[in-house]
Amino acid sequence: MNRFNSFLLVHKGLRAMLYDASLTLQQTDFSMPAEAEVAVTKVYNVLFAFNRHAHHEDSFVFPMVEKFDPELSAKFEKEHAEDHRLGNCLKNLLTIFENAVLPEEKTICGSAIIKSFTEFLVFNLQHMAKEEHLINQSLWKHYTDEQIIETSHRLVASIPPAEMQNMARWMLRGMSTTDAIGWLKGIKNSTPAFVFNNAMHLAEEELSETRFVIVQEALEEAVLA
Repeated sequence: MNRFNSFLLVHKGLRAMLYDASLTLQQTDFSMPAEAEVAVTKVYNVLFAFNRHAHHEDSFVFPMVEKFDPELSAKFEKEHAEDHRLGNCLKNLLTIFENAVLPEEKTICGSAIIKSFTEFLVFNLQHMAKEEHLINQSLWKHYTDEQIIETSHRLVASIPPAEMQNMARWMLRGMSTTDAIGWLKGIKNSTPAFVFNNAMHLAEEELSETRFVIVQEALEEAVLA
């Protein structure tokens, strides 16, 4: 039996952000202001997204786990503290970079940013994989899918619209066509029409033409059925 995985799509979006920023960093000449600005902005966006994601988990998901498995909850709270430390190291390097003047200084600092971001990326890939395994095991043992979905809906409702819009865009960039169909069906069946229309507009922008046609056809078939 397939259980509801509340981490699935948001983690795909977060991984897409990590991969995109990492590739940009590798391609950046930090002595070139225009290139560096793009890379630095992407790193800041990643740090914001992961900080907010950790806050959402601390507020909604981990309390559910703590009720039945306080040791597991404490373990992941410690991992969030480590994630915060890694993020602060990156922020410090970004500040140093922004205050550097000479091209040579910016190049050296850029190399340090890449190394620090790689550490952040590796940690978070491992952290998210452990969440999807260990946290889900605990949730599935003690809660029904309906209870997990209800918490997921409350979490999403707590996110400001602009933040949710940006995360949805990255989720679409990271998800499979099957994921996109299921995600859009869920939105269509549980939200006002304007929310669904907005999600479809995002999907059209982010998916290839071929994938979007497949999504459209699947949604039309679902209506006819």
